[in-house]
Amino acid sequence: MPAYRFPGASGRFDDIIVIEDPDMVEQDASGALRPTFAFIDRFTIRAHPALVDALVERAERLWSLAEVLGILDET
Repeated sequence: MPAYRFPGASGRFDDIIVIEDPDMVEQDASGALRPTFAFIDRFTIRAHPALVDALVERAERLWSLAEVLGILDET
């Protein structure tokens, strides 16, 4: 599983690391599978690749995981 760090990360103790995990899905009320995420600790997040792609690809600004999940709910 790839792990992503912000390119400008300085190696400080508070840098955030995101780990892609295609098994990070949950079933909604209708039975459909949705991408999800979980915090491993305060600075490490395990997230479905769809969420990582939405956060990183051609971003004009940083999005929170809650915003991405809200957008996915609308589609």
